[in-house]
Amino acid sequence: MSAFPGFRRPRDANPGAPRRSQAWRDLVDRVLNELNALDPYGLEPGTEDGAPWDEYELEAVPMVSRLVGSGAITAAEVDAVWTTWFGEPLSSRTDPVRFEAFVVRLNALSPA
Repeated sequence: MSAFPGFRRPRDANPGAPRRSQAWRDLVDRVLNELNALDPYGLEPGTEDGAPWDEYELEAVPMVSRLVGSGAITAAEVDAVWTTWFGEPLSSRTDPVRFEAFVVRLNALSPA
């Protein structure tokens, strides 16, 4: 879902890495939709004046890996991914009810 046709997104751009399936890329997009809706930093991804639509892709990919590999992701695992990139857990950036609902929605996306 790149805004620029033909523009290779980071997960597709590394010619040395094995190409991911369309199902994998679709799952990353669905997780990105959830992250964008949560938008813990108020970046408004995908909007005209906001950050790029795939702003949270580096965080989405390890979440997808966990969903595909284990069939589920816990709140603690989501926080661990977020802490790797931002030095703080995602749960500390959002209302607890919104965070728990986010984790439930992620698990509903699981292919398992």
